[in-house]
Amino acid sequence: MPDPLVELQHPHEAKEHFLQYLRKEVFKINFYRAHMLYFLICIAISSVIVYGEGLANGKGTQSGARLSYIDALFLCCSAITTTGLNPVNLGSLTAFQQAVLCFLLIIGNIIFVSTFIVLIRRYYFKKKLANIVRNSKAAQTAIADIEQQDHSHSGSVIGLRSRRRHQRVDHPVIKMRKRKNEVTCPPAQRSYYYQSGYGFFPAPWETIAARNFFHRLFTRFSNTLNPEEHHYLSFQPKLDPKGRMHGLTEHERLELGGVEYRALQALLYILIGYQIFWLVLGIVCLVPYSYRQSMVSVLHTSQPGNVNPGWWSFFSVVTEFANGGLTLLNANFVPFQSYYYVLIVSGTLSLAGQTQFPIFLRLIIWALKKVCPVRSRMRHTLSFLLHHPRRCFIYLFPSKETWYLLAIQLTIDLAAWILFEVLNIGMPQVMAISPGTRTMDGLFQATGLRTSGAYIIAFSSLAPALLVVYLVIMYISSFPIVMALRRTNAYEERSIGLDKNDFVGGGLAQHLKWQLAYDMWFQLLAWFLICIIERGKINSSAPGFSIFNIMFEVTSAYGTVGLSTGVPYDQYSLSGAFDTLSKVVMLFVMMRGRHRGLPLAIDRSILLPGEELMHQMDKDYNEKRLCAASEEEELVEQDTEQNN
Repeated sequence: MPDPLVELQHPHEAKEHFLQYLRKEVFKINFYRAHMLYFLICIAISSVIVYGEGLANGKGTQSGARLSYIDALFLCCSAITTTGLNPVNLGSLTAFQQAVLCFLLIIGNIIFVSTFIVLIRRYYFKKKLANIVRNSKAAQTAIADIEQQDHSHSGSVIGLRSRRRHQRVDHPVIKMRKRKNEVTCPPAQRSYYYQSGYGFFPAPWETIAARNFFHRLFTRFSNTLNPEEHHYLSFQPKLDPKGRMHGLTEHERLELGGVEYRALQALLYILIGYQIFWLVLGIVCLVPYSYRQSMVSVLHTSQPGNVNPGWWSFFSVVTEFANGGLTLLNANFVPFQSYYYVLIVSGTLSLAGQTQFPIFLRLIIWALKKVCPVRSRMRHTLSFLLHHPRRCFIYLFPSKETWYLLAIQLTIDLAAWILFEVLNIGMPQVMAISPGTRTMDGLFQATGLRTSGAYIIAFSSLAPALLVVYLVIMYISSFPIVMALRRTNAYEERSIGLDKNDFVGGGLAQHLKWQLAYDMWFQLLAWFLICIIERGKINSSAPGFSIFNIMFEVTSAYGTVGLSTGVPYDQYSLSGAFDTLSKVVMLFVMMRGRHRGLPLAIDRSILLPGEELMHQMDKDYNEKRLCAASEEEELVEQDTEQNN
C-alpha cells in the first residue's frame, strides 16, 4: 500500500495511483456488478414507462390520484426482483402498466437470468475456442483427434476400462499412498469449555459428539467421492475427492473446453425448454378453467372493475412461476380457499419456478440421458453435466447435494404446514374454514411461504406465534440453495479461507456464519432506519404500524418473499403506507435481497474462459493440491468397486 506521506510529496504519482485504483477496482465490471447493473437499468427504464402511463391516464390508486413516481419505482423494483410487495393495488393500474410488471417478472426470475448467464458463457467459449483453433496448429490437430474419437466411441468404452485396469498402478491415489508419511490426517481437536462462547459451558452443537456427528453427516451428504467413467473424453481425468480435475495438459484442456461448450449449448436449450414448458402448462391448465362460471363469479365479485379472467390467469401463471407475489386480484388467493385445482396448479408452478428448480433440472437432465442412445454425443454431453454440474451452471448441483437440498426444503415446508394447522387452533377465522379446506390451504401457504408471496388467508387472522415462524422461514428462505451453491464451489477453500486440514463440516459452518453476518446487519440497519422515519406512526399506533410489522416487512423484502401484514383499511402491503424515505430504504433492501443468492466471485460457473482469475485459480490449485490420505484411500476403494 502506498505511503500517504510519499504521495503528498509526489502529487502526480498519487493522482496516477488513484486513477489506476478507479480503473482496476471501482469501475471494473465483474459478475456481481454486471448483474446489479442489469437490474438497475431495467428498473430505471420501466419505472419511467409505468409512471408516464399513469400520467397519461390519470390512474394509479383507488382514490383516482395519479401514481407517484416513488410508487412506480417501487412496483418495478418489486416486480423484477420477484419480491411481490405492492405499495398500491394492482387492480387499480391500467392494463399496460400491468403488462409492464408482467414482463419484469419474466425477465427478473432466477431461471431467466441464469439462462442469460449460460448464453453469455457459451458465446465466450465459442469465441475462445475459435481463436485457439484458428491460431494454433496443435489445436487443429487436437480438434481432428476429438472428431475422430466421436466416430469411434463404440470401441473406446471397452478400451478405456481395460487401460484403466492396466494403469491402476499409476493411479494418482496410489502415488499418494506411497507418500503416506508426508500426508497425515488432522489431529483430533478437543473442545474445552473456555474455548466456546464466552467461557460458559459448551453449547450442545459444540460438544465432541455433536461435532463428530455433523462431520460424518456433512461428509456423507456433501462429498462427491464417486469417480465416474468419462466416456466422452479420450483420456480419464484425475479427480480429487470433490470431483475436481487436476494435472491437465494443454491438449486435454482444449478437449475439455470443447465438451464444456457442448454442455453449455445443451443446457441452454434445456433451460429455455424448461421455462416454456411450465409457462405453457400453467396457461393451458389455468386459462380455460378461469372462464368457468364459478371462477368468473369470484373474480367479478371479489374486486370492482370486472377483472378479465384470461388476463388474471395468465398473470397468475407468470407471477407464480417467477415467485413474484404480485397478483391482479387485490385479495391475492384468499377468494380461492376452496378451489383446490387453482391452488394445486399455482403451488406446482411456484415450486418448479424457484425452490425446487435445481431438483427438477437435474431430474430432467438425468431422464434425458437415460432416453438418449448409449453411444450418442448428446448422452456424453448430458453425462458431463451430471458429472461436473458446477462447471457449467449456478443452480445445478451434484447428486448428493441435490438430495440433501430436497430433504431440507421438504422439511421446512412440512414444518410450516404442521405449524399452520397446530398454532391456528382456536383462531376464529381459521377454524371457521372446513377441516379439509383448512388442510389444503395450509399446504398451499407452506409452499408459497418461502419465495412466492402467495397467501390464502389474511395475516391478521393468523396466530401471533405463526407470524414469528413465518418471519424466521422468510429469513432463511434462500439458505438451502445458497449453502448448496457455496458448498459445491470448485474453489471452496479459497473462497472461505479454509486450511487444507479443515473438514467439510467446518467449511459449511464458515459459510453459514458468513451468510448470517452478510444478511443480519443489513436487515437490522434497514429496520432501524425505517423505525426512525416512521416514528410518529409507531408512537401514535397508526393502523398496521408496529415494530414487529415493520420487521416482518423488511424481512419479506430482503427474502424477496412478498408477504405482508398489510394495513386494515386496504389490501396493499404495509410498504404502501410508508413515507417516501422509507420506501427508498426498502428499494435497497429488495435489491440486496435479490443478489444475496449469487455465487461467489471465484465461482467456476460464472467465470468466462480465458479470464485471468480462472487461470490463476486453476494454477494455484494444481500447484498446491494436497489431499488427506484417508480420503484418497476411500476414493481408490470406490473406484475399484465401480470398475469391478
